Amino acid sequence: MSKNADIAIVGVQGLVGEALLTVLSEHEWAFGAIHLLDTEEHAGGRPMLQGQSQRVEVLERFDFSRVGLVLFGDAELACNWAAQAVAAGCLVVDACGAFRHDEQVPLVVAEVNPEVLTGARQGGIVACPDAQVVQTLLALAPLLAEGGLQSLTLATYQSMSTLDNEAVEALALQTGRLLNGQPAEQGVLNKQAAFNLIPRIRMLDEAGTSEHELHLAADVRRILNLPQLPISATCVLVPTFFGSAQVMQLRTREVLSIKRVATLLRKAPGVKLLDKPVAGGFPTPVAEATGSDEVWVGRLRQDSFDPHSVSMWLVSDNLRKGVALNSLMVAELLIKAQL
Repeated sequence: MSKNADIAIVGVQGLVGEALLTVLSEHEWAFGAIHLLDTEEHAGGRPMLQGQSQRVEVLERFDFSRVGLVLFGDAELACNWAAQAVAAGCLVVDACGAFRHDEQVPLVVAEVNPEVLTGARQGGIVACPDAQVVQTLLALAPLLAEGGLQSLTLATYQSMSTLDNEAVEALALQTGRLLNGQPAEQGVLNKQAAFNLIPRIRMLDEAGTSEHELHLAADVRRILNLPQLPISATCVLVPTFFGSAQVMQLRTREVLSIKRVATLLRKAPGVKLLDKPVAGGFPTPVAEATGSDEVWVGRLRQDSFDPHSVSMWLVSDNLRKGVALNSLMVAELLIKAQL
C-alpha cells in the first residue's frame, strides 16, 4: 500500500483521541500505517491500537510528507499544525471543530453529503461537524428526500463530554461530594451540574441564543444546502458523562405517515429504529447508544392537529458516533478516492 494510504492522528490524549483509537481498533479501515502524534510534552506514551501498544511520536519532529492524510483530534493543534501538513502534501480531516465554521472548508457528514469531498484536494482541509449535527442529519436526511422540509425544532440533552474532559471530571467530583453530604464545588462549571439541568451551553448573543445553538442551526442549514430553513434549537447540559439525546420536531412539505417515516428510518444508513408500544420500547443514551455505531430513533409520533408535523426522540454515543466514526469514515472515503 502506498504512503498515500498512511495516516497520522494528531492529539491522542483527550476524549476525542481516545474515541478515535477505540474505533480504529474495532473496525477494518482502508489505511496503511497509522502514526500517533502529540506535542513533546504529551508524547512517549504507548496507548493500545488494534491490539498492540503503539508509541506516541513527537509532533514537532514528525515529517508530514511520510503520510497522505492527517486527522486532528485537538482544535488547538489543528490551528497550529494543519497548514504545515497541507504544505507537505497531506489532506487534513478536522475532527475537532477548528475549521468547521470556515465557509471555504467542506463540512462533511460521511453518510449524508460525501459528494462535497470531490473538492477536498483544492484547499487540503475538510471539517466534520459537531456530534449534534451528525445525529440530527442522519435521522433527518431520509425524510427530507421524500417529504421536503418547512421547519425544524430541536431540543438537545447533552452530556458533559460535549464540553471537555475537565467538565466530565467536575461532574464526577460534584456527584461524589453531594452523595457524601458535602456541598458541590463548581470547578470549571459556573453552576452545579450534578443532579441538575443547565439550559445553556456557552455564551449568549443579544437575542438570547447560545453560541452552541447558533452553530447547530447554521451547520444543519449549510450541509442540507437550505440557507433559509427556519430552525429553532435549545441546547441543555444534563448530569451524565457521555452520550447525547435529542427531541426533533420537523414540519414536512408533503405529509408522511408515521408508518412511512418508520420505513424510511429503517432503511437509512447509520440509523437504528426502536419504536415499540411496550415497556422499554424506546432507546436511551446508556442502554442502547453507548458503544454503538448508530443513531437510535424512537417515540415517533404525528401531530393530531397538523399532519405535516412529525416528532421523534434520538440518542447516540456522541464521541464515538458523532465524532470518531464520522471523521474516520470521511478519512477513509478520501483515501479510497485517492484525493
